[in-house]
Amino acid sequence: MRRRPAFLALSVLLVATLFSPSSTAAASGSAPAAQLPPVPVEGLFTGSPPDVTAQAWILYDATFNRVLGEKDADQPRAMASTTKMMTALVAAERTFGFERVTISEEAPEIGEAEINLVPGEVWTVEELLYAMLLESANDAAVAVAEHVGGTVEGFVKLMNEESARLGLSNTSFANPHGLDGEDHFSSARDLLTLAQAMMAVDELAEIVGTREAPLPPTPEGEARTATTTNRLLYDYSGANGVKTGFTDDAGWTLVASADRDGRLLYVVVMGSESVGDRFADAASLLDYGFAEFGVIEVIVAGVDYARRRLPEEAEEAAATESFSIFANREDADQITLTPAFNDDGAVVIAAIGEEELTRVPLEASPARSLPELGEAFAWASEYWDWLFGNE
Repeated sequence: MRRRPAFLALSVLLVATLFSPSSTAAASGSAPAAQLPPVPVEGLFTGSPPDVTAQAWILYDATFNRVLGEKDADQPRAMASTTKMMTALVAAERTFGFERVTISEEAPEIGEAEINLVPGEVWTVEELLYAMLLESANDAAVAVAEHVGGTVEGFVKLMNEESARLGLSNTSFANPHGLDGEDHFSSARDLLTLAQAMMAVDELAEIVGTREAPLPPTPEGEARTATTTNRLLYDYSGANGVKTGFTDDAGWTLVASADRDGRLLYVVVMGSESVGDRFADAASLLDYGFAEFGVIEVIVAGVDYARRRLPEEAEEAAATESFSIFANREDADQITLTPAFNDDGAVVIAAIGEEELTRVPLEASPARSLPELGEAFAWASEYWDWLFGNE
Protein backbone atom coordinates (compact mmCIF):
# COMPACT_ATOMS: atom_id res chain seq x y z
CA MET A 1 0.00 0.00 0.00
CA ARG A 2 1.45 3.38 -0.96
CA ARG A 3 1.52 6.13 1.66
CA ARG A 4 -0.76 9.13 1.27
CA PRO A 5 0.75 12.59 1.63
CA ALA A 6 -0.38 14.61 4.64
CA PHE A 7 -1.11 17.67 2.53
CA LEU A 8 -3.98 15.87 0.77
CA ALA A 9 -6.02 14.95 3.85
CA LEU A 10 -5.47 18.40 5.34
CA SER A 11 -6.73 20.18 2.22
CA VAL A 12 -9.96 18.16 2.23
CA LEU A 13 -10.69 19.03 5.85
CA LEU A 14 -10.30 22.70 5.00
CA VAL A 15 -13.17 22.63 2.51
CA ALA A 16 -14.82 25.55 4.30
CA THR A 17 -11.97 27.82 3.22
CA LEU A 18 -11.99 29.60 -0.13
CA PHE A 19 -10.44 26.75 -2.18
CA SER A 20 -9.39 23.10 -1.78
CA PRO A 21 -7.00 21.16 -4.13
CA SER A 22 -7.88 18.19 -6.34
CA SER A 23 -6.32 15.46 -8.57
CA THR A 24 -3.59 13.88 -10.73
CA ALA A 25 -3.00 10.76 -12.93
CA ALA A 26 -0.30 8.65 -14.65
CA ALA A 27 0.54 8.06 -18.33
CA SER A 28 3.26 6.59 -20.48
CA GLY A 29 4.63 6.78 -24.01
CA SER A 30 7.26 5.41 -26.29
CA ALA A 31 10.03 6.59 -28.59
CA PRO A 32 11.75 4.88 -31.52
CA ALA A 33 15.41 3.88 -31.47
CA ALA A 34 17.92 5.88 -33.51
CA GLN A 35 21.34 5.16 -35.01
CA LEU A 36 22.70 8.23 -33.23
CA PRO A 37 20.99 8.15 -29.82
CA PRO A 38 19.71 11.45 -28.39
CA VAL A 39 21.81 13.15 -25.73
CA PRO A 40 20.27 11.90 -22.45
CA VAL A 41 18.59 14.39 -20.15
CA GLU A 42 20.22 14.23 -16.73
CA GLY A 43 17.88 13.11 -13.98
CA LEU A 44 17.43 15.36 -10.93
CA PHE A 45 15.59 12.89 -8.73
CA THR A 46 15.61 12.74 -4.93
CA GLY A 47 14.94 9.00 -4.58
CA SER A 48 17.91 6.78 -3.70
CA PRO A 49 18.84 3.92 -6.08
CA PRO A 50 19.62 0.48 -4.65
CA ASP A 51 23.10 -0.38 -3.38
CA VAL A 52 25.05 -2.44 -5.94
CA THR A 53 28.54 -3.92 -6.09
CA ALA A 54 29.39 -2.35 -9.48
CA GLN A 55 32.15 0.24 -9.32
CA ALA A 56 30.56 2.28 -12.11
CA TRP A 57 27.04 2.19 -13.55
CA ILE A 58 24.32 4.12 -15.35
CA LEU A 59 20.55 3.58 -15.65
CA TYR A 60 18.69 5.15 -18.56
CA ASP A 61 15.08 5.36 -19.73
CA ALA A 62 15.23 5.31 -23.52
CA THR A 63 11.50 5.91 -23.86
CA PHE A 64 11.63 9.26 -22.08
CA ASN A 65 15.34 9.99 -22.71
CA ARG A 66 16.18 10.38 -19.03
CA VAL A 67 19.16 9.25 -16.99
CA LEU A 68 17.58 7.80 -13.85
CA GLY A 69 20.78 7.34 -11.87
CA GLU A 70 24.52 6.88 -12.24
CA LYS A 71 27.81 6.35 -10.44
CA ASP A 72 31.19 7.25 -11.96
CA ALA A 73 29.56 6.88 -15.37
CA ASP A 74 32.31 8.84 -17.17
CA GLN A 75 35.24 6.99 -15.61
CA PRO A 76 37.31 5.16 -18.28
CA ARG A 77 37.60 1.47 -17.41
CA ALA A 78 38.50 -1.81 -19.08
CA MET A 79 35.38 -2.92 -20.95
CA ALA A 80 36.03 -6.61 -21.66
CA SER A 81 33.68 -8.28 -24.19
CA THR A 82 31.22 -5.40 -24.28
CA THR A 83 33.77 -4.41 -26.96
CA LYS A 84 31.97 -6.82 -29.26
CA MET A 85 29.00 -4.44 -29.51
CA MET A 86 31.25 -2.13 -31.55
CA THR A 87 32.68 -5.06 -33.52
CA ALA A 88 29.14 -6.08 -34.47
CA LEU A 89 28.06 -2.52 -35.30
CA VAL A 90 31.03 -1.85 -37.58
CA ALA A 91 30.55 -5.20 -39.30
CA ALA A 92 26.81 -4.65 -39.83
CA GLU A 93 27.48 -1.29 -41.46
CA ARG A 94 30.03 -2.67 -43.91
CA THR A 95 29.04 -6.21 -44.82
CA PHE A 96 26.07 -8.53 -45.31
CA GLY A 97 25.13 -11.44 -43.09
CA PHE A 98 25.18 -13.95 -45.93
CA GLU A 99 28.79 -13.18 -46.91
CA ARG A 100 31.07 -16.19 -46.52
CA VAL A 101 34.24 -16.02 -44.42
CA THR A 102 37.11 -18.47 -44.65
CA ILE A 103 38.65 -18.86 -41.19
CA SER A 104 42.31 -17.84 -41.10
CA GLU A 105 45.17 -19.51 -39.25
CA GLU A 106 45.31 -16.58 -36.81
CA ALA A 107 41.67 -16.31 -35.68
CA PRO A 108 41.56 -19.59 -33.69
CA GLU A 109 44.77 -18.64 -31.85
CA ILE A 110 43.39 -15.66 -29.93
CA GLY A 111 42.45 -17.73 -26.87
CA GLU A 112 40.10 -17.28 -23.89
CA ALA A 113 36.36 -17.56 -24.75
CA GLU A 114 35.93 -19.12 -28.18
CA ILE A 115 33.67 -21.22 -30.38
CA ASN A 116 36.62 -23.42 -31.48
CA LEU A 117 36.94 -22.26 -35.07
CA VAL A 118 39.17 -24.36 -37.32
CA PRO A 119 41.40 -22.82 -40.01
CA GLY A 120 39.90 -23.30 -43.46
CA GLU A 121 36.30 -23.57 -42.26
CA VAL A 122 33.77 -21.38 -44.06
CA TRP A 123 31.16 -19.50 -42.01
CA THR A 124 28.77 -16.70 -42.88
CA VAL A 125 29.15 -13.31 -41.22
CA GLU A 126 25.79 -13.83 -39.51
CA GLU A 127 26.92 -17.14 -38.00
CA LEU A 128 30.08 -15.50 -36.69
CA LEU A 129 28.04 -12.68 -35.17
CA TYR A 130 25.84 -15.16 -33.31
CA ALA A 131 28.95 -16.91 -31.95
CA MET A 132 30.54 -13.59 -31.03
CA LEU A 133 27.54 -11.92 -29.37
CA LEU A 134 25.97 -14.96 -27.65
CA GLU A 135 28.97 -17.13 -26.73
CA SER A 136 31.29 -14.08 -26.62
CA ALA A 137 33.68 -15.99 -28.88
CA ASN A 138 36.97 -14.14 -29.36
CA ASP A 139 37.94 -16.27 -32.35
CA ALA A 140 34.71 -15.28 -34.11
CA ALA A 141 35.42 -11.59 -33.37
CA VAL A 142 38.86 -11.86 -34.98
CA ALA A 143 37.39 -13.65 -38.02
CA VAL A 144 34.82 -10.86 -38.46
CA ALA A 145 37.51 -8.19 -38.06
CA GLU A 146 39.78 -9.80 -40.66
CA HIS A 147 36.93 -10.14 -43.13
CA VAL A 148 35.65 -6.57 -42.78
CA GLY A 149 38.88 -4.66 -42.17
CA GLY A 150 41.33 -6.77 -44.16
CA THR A 151 43.46 -7.01 -41.03
CA VAL A 152 42.68 -6.73 -37.33
CA GLU A 153 44.60 -3.43 -37.28
CA GLY A 154 42.54 -2.08 -40.16
CA PHE A 155 39.33 -3.08 -38.43
CA VAL A 156 40.37 -1.42 -35.14
CA LYS A 157 40.86 1.80 -37.09
CA LEU A 158 37.24 1.52 -38.28
CA MET A 159 36.11 0.89 -34.68
CA ASN A 160 37.75 4.09 -33.47
CA GLU A 161 36.32 6.06 -36.38
CA GLU A 162 32.83 4.84 -35.45
CA SER A 163 33.53 5.67 -31.81
CA ALA A 164 34.32 9.26 -32.79
CA ARG A 165 31.17 9.47 -34.90
CA LEU A 166 29.07 8.36 -31.93
CA GLY A 167 30.79 10.90 -29.66
CA LEU A 168 32.31 8.32 -27.30
CA SER A 169 34.72 10.70 -25.58
CA ASN A 170 35.98 8.23 -22.95
CA THR A 171 36.50 5.25 -25.27
CA SER A 172 39.45 3.80 -27.16
CA PHE A 173 39.62 0.47 -29.00
CA ALA A 174 42.79 -1.61 -29.44
CA ASN A 175 41.21 -4.92 -30.50
CA PRO A 176 37.85 -6.36 -31.67
CA HIS A 177 37.34 -8.86 -28.83
CA GLY A 178 37.89 -7.04 -25.53
CA LEU A 179 40.87 -8.79 -23.94
CA ASP A 180 42.77 -6.39 -21.70
CA GLY A 181 45.20 -4.19 -23.57
CA GLU A 182 46.80 -0.77 -23.56
CA ASP A 183 44.54 1.95 -24.98
CA HIS A 184 41.49 -0.29 -24.72
CA PHE A 185 38.83 1.21 -22.44
CA SER A 186 35.39 2.79 -22.23
CA SER A 187 32.98 4.28 -19.70
CA ALA A 188 29.49 3.30 -18.58
CA ARG A 189 27.97 6.31 -20.36
CA ASP A 190 29.81 5.56 -23.60
CA LEU A 191 28.76 1.89 -23.49
CA LEU A 192 25.16 3.06 -23.06
CA THR A 193 25.43 5.17 -26.22
CA LEU A 194 27.09 2.31 -28.09
CA ALA A 195 24.43 -0.18 -26.98
CA GLN A 196 21.63 2.06 -28.26
CA ALA A 197 23.36 2.48 -31.61
CA MET A 198 23.85 -1.28 -31.93
CA MET A 199 20.26 -2.06 -30.88
CA ALA A 200 19.00 0.33 -33.57
CA VAL A 201 20.23 -2.25 -36.12
CA ASP A 202 17.37 -4.74 -36.24
CA GLU A 203 19.52 -7.73 -37.14
CA LEU A 204 21.87 -7.13 -34.20
CA ALA A 205 19.01 -6.49 -31.77
CA GLU A 206 17.53 -9.84 -32.81
CA ILE A 207 20.83 -11.64 -32.20
CA VAL A 208 21.45 -10.24 -28.70
CA GLY A 209 17.86 -11.01 -27.74
CA THR A 210 18.32 -14.69 -28.66
CA ARG A 211 18.98 -17.33 -26.00
CA GLU A 212 20.35 -20.06 -28.24
CA ALA A 213 21.18 -20.53 -31.93
CA PRO A 214 22.57 -23.41 -34.03
CA LEU A 215 26.01 -22.96 -35.61
CA PRO A 216 27.88 -24.88 -38.29
CA PRO A 217 29.11 -28.28 -37.08
CA THR A 218 32.80 -28.99 -36.60
CA PRO A 219 34.76 -30.46 -39.52
CA GLU A 220 34.27 -33.82 -37.77
CA GLY A 221 30.48 -33.33 -37.84
CA GLU A 222 29.98 -32.51 -34.15
CA ALA A 223 27.13 -30.09 -33.40
CA ARG A 224 27.92 -26.55 -32.27
CA THR A 225 25.45 -24.20 -30.58
CA ALA A 226 25.71 -20.59 -29.44
CA THR A 227 24.13 -20.06 -26.02
CA THR A 228 23.84 -16.57 -24.57
CA THR A 229 26.00 -15.60 -21.62
CA ASN A 230 23.36 -13.02 -20.64
CA ARG A 231 21.45 -14.74 -17.83
CA LEU A 232 18.86 -11.93 -17.71
CA LEU A 233 17.36 -13.24 -20.96
CA TYR A 234 16.23 -16.26 -18.93
CA ASP A 235 15.60 -14.70 -15.53
CA TYR A 236 14.39 -11.12 -16.02
CA SER A 237 10.96 -10.28 -17.44
CA GLY A 238 11.22 -8.10 -20.54
CA ALA A 239 14.99 -8.50 -20.97
CA ASN A 240 16.01 -8.19 -24.64
CA GLY A 241 19.80 -7.60 -24.70
CA VAL A 242 22.62 -6.88 -24.82
CA LYS A 243 26.23 -8.03 -23.87
CA THR A 244 28.28 -9.46 -21.01
CA GLY A 245 31.99 -9.10 -20.35
CA PHE A 246 34.77 -10.20 -18.00
CA THR A 247 38.53 -9.80 -17.77
CA ASP A 248 40.89 -9.42 -14.83
CA ASP A 249 41.11 -5.65 -15.36
CA ALA A 250 37.43 -5.08 -16.14
CA GLY A 251 35.86 -7.33 -13.54
CA TRP A 252 32.32 -8.51 -14.21
CA THR A 253 30.61 -6.19 -16.68
CA LEU A 254 27.17 -6.12 -18.28
CA VAL A 255 25.16 -3.95 -20.63
CA ALA A 256 21.48 -4.92 -20.36
CA SER A 257 18.14 -3.72 -21.67
CA ALA A 258 14.53 -4.55 -20.86
CA ASP A 259 11.14 -3.51 -22.23
CA ARG A 260 8.05 -3.41 -20.00
CA ASP A 261 4.69 -1.69 -20.40
CA GLY A 262 5.89 0.50 -23.22
CA ARG A 263 9.10 1.61 -21.48
CA LEU A 264 12.60 0.60 -22.62
CA LEU A 265 15.38 0.82 -20.02
CA TYR A 266 19.12 0.31 -20.37
CA VAL A 267 21.60 -0.36 -17.58
CA VAL A 268 25.38 -0.62 -17.70
CA VAL A 269 27.30 -2.08 -14.75
CA MET A 270 31.11 -2.16 -14.76
CA GLY A 271 33.31 -3.87 -12.20
CA SER A 272 30.72 -5.91 -10.30
CA GLU A 273 32.19 -8.23 -7.68
CA SER A 274 31.15 -11.59 -9.18
CA VAL A 275 29.39 -13.17 -12.13
CA GLY A 276 26.20 -13.38 -10.08
CA ASP A 277 26.57 -9.83 -8.78
CA ARG A 278 26.64 -8.32 -12.25
CA PHE A 279 23.22 -9.79 -13.02
CA ALA A 280 21.85 -8.95 -9.57
CA ASP A 281 23.19 -5.39 -9.87
CA ALA A 282 21.58 -4.92 -13.28
CA ALA A 283 18.27 -6.46 -12.19
CA SER A 284 18.10 -4.30 -9.05
CA LEU A 285 18.72 -1.13 -11.02
CA LEU A 286 16.19 -2.09 -13.71
CA ASP A 287 13.60 -2.89 -11.02
CA TYR A 288 14.24 0.52 -9.50
CA GLY A 289 13.79 2.22 -12.85
CA PHE A 290 10.54 0.44 -13.71
CA ALA A 291 8.97 0.67 -10.25
CA GLU A 292 9.96 4.13 -9.14
CA PHE A 293 9.69 6.28 -12.27
CA GLY A 294 6.98 7.29 -14.69
CA VAL A 295 5.07 10.16 -16.24
CA ILE A 296 2.77 11.84 -13.74
CA GLU A 297 -0.10 13.81 -15.24
CA VAL A 298 -0.11 16.37 -12.46
CA ILE A 299 -2.94 18.55 -13.75
CA VAL A 300 -5.66 17.38 -16.13
CA ALA A 301 -7.60 19.83 -18.28
CA GLY A 302 -11.31 19.93 -17.42
CA VAL A 303 -10.86 18.49 -13.92
CA ASP A 304 -11.98 20.57 -10.93
CA TYR A 305 -9.14 21.73 -8.68
CA ALA A 306 -10.82 24.39 -6.55
CA ARG A 307 -14.12 25.20 -4.91
CA ARG A 308 -15.52 28.55 -3.87
CA ARG A 309 -18.09 28.60 -1.07
CA LEU A 310 -21.25 30.52 -1.86
CA PRO A 311 -24.18 31.03 0.58
CA GLU A 312 -26.12 27.92 -0.53
CA GLU A 313 -23.83 26.14 -2.94
CA ALA A 314 -20.25 25.62 -4.09
CA GLU A 315 -18.76 26.77 -7.40
CA GLU A 316 -16.12 24.45 -8.88
CA ALA A 317 -13.13 25.68 -10.89
CA ALA A 318 -11.57 23.42 -13.56
CA ALA A 319 -8.11 23.49 -15.11
CA THR A 320 -7.94 24.94 -18.61
CA GLU A 321 -4.91 22.85 -19.67
CA SER A 322 -2.95 19.74 -18.66
CA PHE A 323 0.52 19.50 -17.18
CA SER A 324 2.74 16.38 -16.85
CA ILE A 325 6.20 15.66 -15.48
CA PHE A 326 8.53 12.66 -15.51
CA ALA A 327 9.23 11.85 -11.87
CA ASN A 328 10.04 9.11 -9.41
CA ARG A 329 7.54 7.90 -6.84
CA GLU A 330 9.23 9.70 -3.96
CA ASP A 331 9.09 13.03 -5.77
CA ALA A 332 5.49 12.38 -6.87
CA ASP A 333 4.47 11.83 -3.24
CA GLN A 334 5.56 15.39 -2.53
CA ILE A 335 3.59 17.09 -5.31
CA THR A 336 1.17 19.65 -3.89
CA LEU A 337 -1.66 21.39 -5.74
CA THR A 338 -2.64 24.77 -4.31
CA PRO A 339 -5.39 27.02 -5.71
CA ALA A 340 -4.60 30.73 -5.62
CA PHE A 341 -5.35 34.06 -7.25
CA ASN A 342 -3.07 36.09 -9.50
CA ASP A 343 -3.68 39.17 -11.64
CA ASP A 344 -5.55 37.11 -14.26
CA GLY A 345 -7.82 35.25 -11.85
CA ALA A 346 -7.80 31.81 -10.21
CA VAL A 347 -4.96 29.31 -10.84
CA VAL A 348 -3.80 25.99 -9.46
CA ILE A 349 -0.11 25.86 -8.53
CA ALA A 350 1.78 22.56 -8.72
CA ALA A 351 4.92 22.34 -6.60
CA ILE A 352 7.40 19.91 -5.07
CA GLY A 353 8.45 21.37 -1.72
CA GLU A 354 9.29 25.00 -2.35
CA GLU A 355 9.94 24.45 -6.07
CA GLU A 356 7.03 25.63 -8.19
CA LEU A 357 6.47 23.43 -11.24
CA THR A 358 3.71 25.34 -13.02
CA ARG A 359 0.60 27.51 -12.69
CA VAL A 360 -2.49 26.54 -14.68
CA PRO A 361 -5.49 28.89 -15.03
CA LEU A 362 -8.86 27.77 -13.64
CA GLU A 363 -12.29 28.53 -15.03
CA ALA A 364 -15.67 28.24 -13.32
CA SER A 365 -17.70 25.02 -13.59
CA PRO A 366 -21.47 24.67 -12.92
CA ALA A 367 -22.31 25.31 -9.25
CA ARG A 368 -23.45 22.46 -6.98
CA SER A 369 -24.25 21.85 -3.30
CA LEU A 370 -21.40 21.55 -0.78
CA PRO A 371 -20.40 17.97 0.14
CA GLU A 372 -20.77 16.44 3.56
CA LEU A 373 -17.55 15.64 5.48
CA GLY A 374 -17.85 11.91 4.68
CA GLU A 375 -18.07 12.70 0.99
CA ALA A 376 -14.93 14.80 1.31
CA PHE A 377 -12.98 11.88 2.78
CA ALA A 378 -14.26 9.57 0.04
CA TRP A 379 -13.06 12.10 -2.50
CA ALA A 380 -9.60 12.07 -0.91
CA SER A 381 -9.40 8.29 -1.28
CA GLU A 382 -10.45 8.48 -4.93
CA TYR A 383 -7.79 11.14 -5.50
CA TRP A 384 -4.94 8.88 -4.44
CA ASP A 385 -6.30 5.85 -6.29
CA TRP A 386 -6.42 7.98 -9.42
CA LEU A 387 -2.86 9.20 -8.96
CA PHE A 388 -1.13 5.79 -8.73
CA GLY A 389 -3.79 3.09 -8.80
CA ASN A 390 -4.58 0.43 -6.22
CA GLU A 391 -2.02 -2.19 -5.18
